[in-house]
This record gives sequence, C-alpha cells and structure tokens, in this order.
Amino acid sequence: MSEQLKIGVALGSGAAKGWAHIGVLKALIELDMAPQVVAGCSIGAFVGAAYAAGKLDALEDWVLSFSSWDVMGLMDPSWRRGGLIEGDKVFDIGGSAIGLSSLDELTMPFMAVATDLYTGQEVWLDQGDLKENIRASCSIPGLMLPKKIGDRYLVDGAVVNPVPVSACRALGADMVIAVDLHGESRQHRDGVVKMDTPVPEAQKTRQAADSGFMDFLITGRDVLSRLKRTFTSEHPSSVAVMHQAMAILEQRHKRSRLVGDPPEAMVLPRVGAIATMEFQRASEAIAAGEAAVARVADQLEAERERYENGRNGH
Repeated sequence: MSEQLKIGVALGSGAAKGWAHIGVLKALIELDMAPQVVAGCSIGAFVGAAYAAGKLDALEDWVLSFSSWDVMGLMDPSWRRGGLIEGDKVFDIGGSAIGLSSLDELTMPFMAVATDLYTGQEVWLDQGDLKENIRASCSIPGLMLPKKIGDRYLVDGAVVNPVPVSACRALGADMVIAVDLHGESRQHRDGVVKMDTPVPEAQKTRQAADSGFMDFLITGRDVLSRLKRTFTSEHPSSVAVMHQAMAILEQRHKRSRLVGDPPEAMVLPRVGAIATMEFQRASEAIAAGEAAVARVADQLEAERERYENGRNGH
C-alpha cells in the first residue's frame, strides 16, 4: 500500500450496535487497509479510541464476556435531573478493563464528536481527558447525564454529526471509510427498531433466556408481559420512545451531512435486530461488522487503487 495514502475511518453512533465497529476494524486490518486516522461519534468514539490506542483486542475480549446482567451492573442510576444514569461507571470500568486512560496512549490521530447542549454546536474533542471526551460523545440525551467540559454541557455527537466524515477529513484522511450502523432497511417490532431479516430460532431462545432488566428498561417489557403479548396491546417505554425519536432525527440529519461530504466508501453492518442496550450481543455485532466489510471489499480495493493511481499520475 502506498505510504502516501492516509486511510481514515468515521465510526457512527448506535449504542449496542456499535460493537460492529470492532468487526469492521478487524476486517479492514485483514484487507491491509488498517485506518491511520479515526473519528468517532458516541459508541464509535469508544471503539475508535480503543483502536487508536492499540487496544482493540482487549476491548473485544471484554465485550464478549457480557451477559445482560453484566450490562445492568455497569449502570449507575442518577437521582439528578438530566438523565436516567450518571454514565461514569461504565467508562471507569471499561477503561480499566481494556487499559485505556490517556490521550498519550493513542498511536494515531483520533477525534471524538460531541454536541453543545445549549448552542447546538458540533464540538470536536481531540485534547484534554480521554475518558471525559468519550463520555461526552456517548451521552445519549435523556438517558445519560450531559458531561460538563469547561463551561459547556455536552451530549451525544449523533445529534449533529452521526457519522463524522468531516472530522475524519479534518484529521488529514485522504480516503474515508464511513460506518453507518443504521443504514440497512428496518421496521418496527414490539416498540424497538428491528431488521427485516428473521431471527433464527436458536437465537430467539437465547435472547429470551438472557433478558430481564435491560429488556424492561428499553422496551417496557418483562417476562410477564411477554406471556400476555397475545392478549394485550403493548406500548414502547418512555426510553424506547425517546431513543426512536432521536434515531429518526439522526437519520434525516445524517442524509444531508453525507450528501454534502460523502465518504469514499460506506460500510453498513446488518445490526438492526440489536436493540439499544443489548450490549451482551457483541458476538453477533462483531460478526456483522466483518461481514459488512466483506460485502464491499472490492469497492474498497478499487478506491485505494484509484487514489494510488491518481497520486502516481496514471
């Protein structure tokens, strides 16, 4: 690969779907297209920081160990206004588990994208405290308390830039590979956004057994309500409504952003069946990320060849 070509990756938002970014990055490395520049939004900032620090394998090992009850244990309920959870515990534990704590550990340019809650400005975070930057970028409005950095209250970067191609270019990327976790066709099922692809029976059985608190928190369901599903009309929980409304706004905003600054390649992992807080489904998400890269491998190779030929005057 030409040393002159700088490949960047823009990792988008998507909560639990975001473990697909691990699979995407692993597959790009296998293709000898390892990104040298990373910009991330929300969960993309978390995975992107781990990759930029050379800790991707450690992150994968950690998330593959999750059960739904482990995910619940990472939550720190908030008694303050502004969010249902404080949001600090998961980053403290996660940072310790994968050995990620400082910007000094990063081996390549990295930027996390957040949103100023009061001005609506897009905020690019590439200095200061790494954990605070990631925490700010991941602060889903209404679910997690805003993060105060300096005199600003910051929330999820997905509000303004769900797939931060522009930030990636600002870091010097020549070729940008964007990862959109909401790009596949979807439909509503039981108050959450699901993929059109049927879920295998074995997977349904495992998901039913590995549910409980997180299922109730996000979809408003519990074991009893599932038993009553045939006889009653169910409605999404307030958290599900809030998340879906934000997802709709993100989708509309993202389309206009990508039209104005399109990436050279788009990777679309098929993770629509993974709900917002189903972080225990990491193995499925990672596999989906790897498969998504395989589907566009020829396009990626063609884009790399086009850039290299252009630089060499062909």
